[in-house]
Amino acid sequence: MTAEVPATLPQPDTTPPSNGKVKVYILAGQSNMVGFGYLQGSRPVYPSIYLSADPNIKIGRMPVGPSALLKHGVYQTASEDAPKGATVAIYSGAYKAGTDYRTMKPVKETNIALGTVDAQLPAIDGPHTVVARAFIDVPMSGTHEIHAGFKDSTYAVVSLEGHEVYHKDPGKDAIVTPVSLAQGKRYPITITYMKGGSAALWLKHIDLKGHGDLTTLNQEGKYTWFADEEGKWTVRNDVTYWETRISNEEGGSGGPLTATSNGKFIGPEVPFGYVMGTYHEEPVLLIESSMGNRSLNFDFRPPSSGKTEEEKANEYCGFEYDAMVKGVHKTLTNIDHIVPNYQGQGYEIAGFVWFQGHKDTNVPKAEYEKHLVNLIQDVRKEFNSPKMPAVVATVGFSGMEMEPGHFMTWEAQTAVGDPKQHPEFAGNVGSVDTRPFWRSRGESPTNTGYHYNHNAETYVLTGDALGRAMVKLQGGKAKTLTVAAQPKQHPDVETVFSDVVTGNFNKRGPHYAPKYYREMGQALKPILMEEMVPAFLESAFVPNSRSNLKAIVTGEKPPKALADIRSDLDTLIGYYDMAGVSGYGWKPFGPDMRTANWSYFSFDPPENQEWKKSDRYREITFPEGMDHWFATDFDPANAGWKTAQAPFGRMGDKLDRRRPRCNGELCGCSDIPTTLWEKEVLLLRQTFDIPAVKEGHAYRLILGGAGCDRSGEGFAIYVNGKPLTEVKGGFYRYTGIRGAYLYDDILPEFNGGKVTIAIINFLRYTHFRNVTNYHGPHPDFRGKQVPPNGHVSLWMQEAKLSPATINAAAGK
Repeated sequence: MTAEVPATLPQPDTTPPSNGKVKVYILAGQSNMVGFGYLQGSRPVYPSIYLSADPNIKIGRMPVGPSALLKHGVYQTASEDAPKGATVAIYSGAYKAGTDYRTMKPVKETNIALGTVDAQLPAIDGPHTVVARAFIDVPMSGTHEIHAGFKDSTYAVVSLEGHEVYHKDPGKDAIVTPVSLAQGKRYPITITYMKGGSAALWLKHIDLKGHGDLTTLNQEGKYTWFADEEGKWTVRNDVTYWETRISNEEGGSGGPLTATSNGKFIGPEVPFGYVMGTYHEEPVLLIESSMGNRSLNFDFRPPSSGKTEEEKANEYCGFEYDAMVKGVHKTLTNIDHIVPNYQGQGYEIAGFVWFQGHKDTNVPKAEYEKHLVNLIQDVRKEFNSPKMPAVVATVGFSGMEMEPGHFMTWEAQTAVGDPKQHPEFAGNVGSVDTRPFWRSRGESPTNTGYHYNHNAETYVLTGDALGRAMVKLQGGKAKTLTVAAQPKQHPDVETVFSDVVTGNFNKRGPHYAPKYYREMGQALKPILMEEMVPAFLESAFVPNSRSNLKAIVTGEKPPKALADIRSDLDTLIGYYDMAGVSGYGWKPFGPDMRTANWSYFSFDPPENQEWKKSDRYREITFPEGMDHWFATDFDPANAGWKTAQAPFGRMGDKLDRRRPRCNGELCGCSDIPTTLWEKEVLLLRQTFDIPAVKEGHAYRLILGGAGCDRSGEGFAIYVNGKPLTEVKGGFYRYTGIRGAYLYDDILPEFNGGKVTIAIINFLRYTHFRNVTNYHGPHPDFRGKQVPPNGHVSLWMQEAKLSPATINAAAGK
């Protein structure tokens, strides 16, 4: 008993299914089969987008922070062929509030490149008022703020279509009224300046919305069968979803199918079940056995593919296949307790659904195809259903721009549904190409590409297509679900929301090299100095702020030492740097410690730790007489220490760089060390003549050589015998800066004169946490065991604090 499946599915009703045999579908694959589409809560790609009419602007990401940068237009008239810029009238007399300058005769009229930061407002001798009139447009509809001028010229009044949207009097903060602007429309704007100066004009697009979660899609009128008119998720009482692999309950768990069947995410199982529930009059049971990070080549290895002797000895080879079979059989044994109102009518294994592939990247087509063919045949054999329909969803990563390693898998998955390549599967196996369902980061909740950017639409379209393909394999009719094309975007908007700019596969889009932004000249300076720096400082010093800038400026040491000391001060310095404001960056301070001679001692402690274990910093027994090796009165020469030049390090058993090219900021592990790091523990100490620190500055010690991803181990630094910092582990997936800021508890040691600095370091023996296979870039060790490695040097830095930073810290 079946029904034709319409293009737009109906919302489920309370009509009970027939008492026919339960239609059972087996669903299996990787975590994407379980699903990672957001149900709600998608955040915008950019919290805001800045717009400038300066001709030097380059669209893309802002040089610092998470926002983007676009161009907006400024024209002398509303006509399409209008010249750029504004008409300007100069009126005699200083600005006076309430004056209707339209009724006055100007002393002088001219044109100006309104929006160009370097352009200056015209002026005449004596008191006068400048009024600029123009038309503006924006490339993207939404709510915008309008900001005029730079420095003195920010004292102005801006009206849009006769309504005041910006007002700033001398000595006061600007009053900004957001306005809604539509793409493709030109709006008349009037700027009345109280003071002269730059002709800068910039906008800020705010209140941007997230995209790609199911709630938002429903609100846009899409896939409305998943939610009712009140926004509550609908439930298919005729379809039961039962999960057997990742459930915490013995025998699995589940219930009537709804958007939340897998918790806070939606996967293909939900739209697939909605299609099959619409198609069948009988009850439907979906049995799922999927697990993340699993390959067909190994984890799901079907019995017919065979195993080598080594693979037979590995309990995980084929484990997922066995778990799937076991879970399905156990579910069917307990079907009377799982399917609501089951009356003993029996069941029919109606189909098999497969969605997997990320873990098999770079597996040759023939290899994957062989396993997939065997998987389908073995499942049919296991459940005594020789012609059981099977549908396969291909990988769809990056859509039509798929990388070669994934395309091999795609070809194999497509092949099994092609009767020319597999005539034995003609009419009973189908493949669904998911590449058209890929959604870019710009229209998705995240840039987690291997989870399809968590875009619910991708999972909805995948599951829906799998269901309609299954219906057709069973001889039924199913119309194609059509998706309306997205409205045409301005080319610049398409660019800033593209994967190239937003980033993908957990990689953020590019903050280009400083040179790229400096080529814009003064164009960014008003946005950075008038908006971003003040807002950044305000957020850093509000009560209960989580920013670490306050501690650095005030000298109050935070309770916990961080492995990565990158701070909001670094971000603030980046703002100043990109705005062309010099004098506030980090500079070397004191003597050259980085390549200085240090006293050192290296040893293997008696407290042995397995080499395959990470986090090697631990309580150890020091050699006799070295318990206070960091104290100022300790004599390293009498204790048998050596003296040699930094940096110290090793890669394997020789003096070698850790990486051919360093990817960590302030790391330097790609430099060949000068002195061999001999054994697991390395103690370093030296006394330096260091100048006195200065008021209004920040200071830090940088521990070089371990700022790359998958580098370094725990360490501690002492100053004049006093602990400065202690960090228990290294970096695993991300880069950073290692070392410590100098707070008020230790700064008195730097009043000018001799300072003894001591460091303890541990060699690293793992790649990721507790992973001993080397996956890094060093050509000598790829695919081998991680060699003992380490690299260490130390130096001191100083940064002058801007007056704005000091005032913000003082609450001024």
